[in-house]
Amino acid sequence: MSSAFVELLRKSNLDYVVTRKSFKIGSRSDDIIFVSLINKNTKTLQLVACLDKLDSVTIWSTSLDERSFQLNARLLDIEELGETMIFLSERLNESDFTIAKAPTTNTDGKHEGSQINVTFTHPKNKQSITLQLDENVNDGEKASFLNKILLHVYKHNEQLSAEVKTQQLRIKELSTKTEREQSRSSGTNRTFDGNKLLDSNDQKTNMIKSQERTRMSLINPTTKRRKAATGINYDDEDSD
Repeated sequence: MSSAFVELLRKSNLDYVVTRKSFKIGSRSDDIIFVSLINKNTKTLQLVACLDKLDSVTIWSTSLDERSFQLNARLLDIEELGETMIFLSERLNESDFTIAKAPTTNTDGKHEGSQINVTFTHPKNKQSITLQLDENVNDGEKASFLNKILLHVYKHNEQLSAEVKTQQLRIKELSTKTEREQSRSSGTNRTFDGNKLLDSNDQKTNMIKSQERTRMSLINPTTKRRKAATGINYDDEDSD
């Protein structure tokens, strides 16, 4: 198994995929945390399911190496190994898989564990693969998986917090910019309204002056009208 296989897993975004899935046990339904982890030491992809209850924590896991992926690719009728990884990544991110649990007994008969079968179905050709996850009964292994999951969740929360702060700063900057633009627009409108008011006052003043000039040019109506000048009336002399 080469490092190229691990790099292909990383490029397929299969490292630290965390999702939640409803897990029905009998008449009760619980949420199960499902995680995919890349183990660079063993060059495998680890799938871990964690059921956290108040009184106990149950963990199931399995490891997929390059040979396992090649086998699953044939079962899914997929030619390229990378395409199989992308298929698995998409199904995990969308929580598009089913979980079934069945009790089993270890071969040595000393401990009764359990298994869960996780089934992934291709959305196009409807071919499916079923991966079997075994319960981790070793406290050291359980603690190791829990530490990895908690560390990833902590880092993810830190990243989300940083992104939230960045978005808040952007929102504040946009809000300040919008307020400035509105203030400038309001100032422009006030100037425009002031100019309109000045123009209106000028028009009123001009109208008043025009009316005053009109009144001054009119003939005083109290003045007697003079008779129009006429020529000599010769008819009166003839009558004499």
